[in-house]
Amino acid sequence: MKKRLMALLICVLLLVMVIPGVANAEGNNAAPINAVSIYHARYSDAQFKILERMVANANRQIEIAVKFAQLTPWNDVAWLLDLVDSIVAPVFAYANSIGAVVVCEYTSYYIDGQYVLVDPLRVIPL
Repeated sequence: MKKRLMALLICVLLLVMVIPGVANAEGNNAAPINAVSIYHARYSDAQFKILERMVANANRQIEIAVKFAQLTPWNDVAWLLDLVDSIVAPVFAYANSIGAVVVCEYTSYYIDGQYVLVDPLRVIPL
């Protein structure tokens, strides 16, 4: 009988100690979750639209450069990679300035007898 009473007393004490920690799980700031995520956006909708247009233009230029490199008979892979780097640099600079995330998705193209990984861009909305 003493063991059961002691086990019951320990369970009740643990329950009493745990309830206050769970009861105020919201914290001191009572702002709703979606209000917090909306107000912490780093960039406006207009800035995001500009970034999307820049990414679309950069991807279009990269696609044209890849087609040109595929159609020429000489080895111009180094030229293509330098051109792609110069196309994506301003896009990354603008994305960093507004706090957005732009990633490269590597795509394999067959150019001048070899497979080359070229990186079209994609915007990750936060």
